[in-house]
Amino acid sequence: MSDIFREVDEEVRQERAKELWKKYGTYAIGLAALIVISVGGYKGWQYYSLQQLEKAGSDYLKNMALIDSGKDTEALDAFKSLSKKGSSGFYLLAKFQEAGLLAKTGKDDEAIAIYDALADNSALEDSLRDLASLRAGLLLSNTASLKEVKARIGGLTKADNPWRHTALEIFAVTAFRTGDLVKAGEIFQELESDSSTPNAMRARATAMLSIITPQMPAQSPKTQETKPDAQ
Repeated sequence: MSDIFREVDEEVRQERAKELWKKYGTYAIGLAALIVISVGGYKGWQYYSLQQLEKAGSDYLKNMALIDSGKDTEALDAFKSLSKKGSSGFYLLAKFQEAGLLAKTGKDDEAIAIYDALADNSALEDSLRDLASLRAGLLLSNTASLKEVKARIGGLTKADNPWRHTALEIFAVTAFRTGDLVKAGEIFQELESDSSTPNAMRARATAMLSIITPQMPAQSPKTQETKPDAQ
């Protein structure tokens, strides 16, 4: 008797399956086709993206070779072209090179505008955005006041920022250029005494202090010696 019930139950399931297929079969086929197309499209996009990345990398290296060959004008045009083709990876690095070449040819304002745009680009990692700000600050140090430069890159001098020492050096150079020898001496002395300052930068700070110290006021931090209290 149980076999009869099992057979009847199986027939009922088959009939329901046929009815469901008649009703929804077209949609099921369409969904399956969509999944296949989507997967195929994604794989195709992955391949296309990889091809584009490889080409961008190749173009970037070719453009760098132009700089190495002293062909700055050609390199600038090439990097401008490359930087317009995308919004990440080598395309963003191309913007850095474009700005650097503009600065090299004396077009500081154009270079600063590019660095500012990079610093505001949320697609970049924070370290690269800080680098863009730093380079803009370096160019500004040629003409701006120390106050203006500090306003631009003062946030980079925090203890945990990898560009801290470079930002301080820019401050010191700006102070020296504007004739504030006391402030320049203070910052260079800070760099010289900081054990985490890169060796080359510490050497530059020492060299600058040897120039600045003889010209500083008698009570400056560098020249005033601490004397023991009278007993």
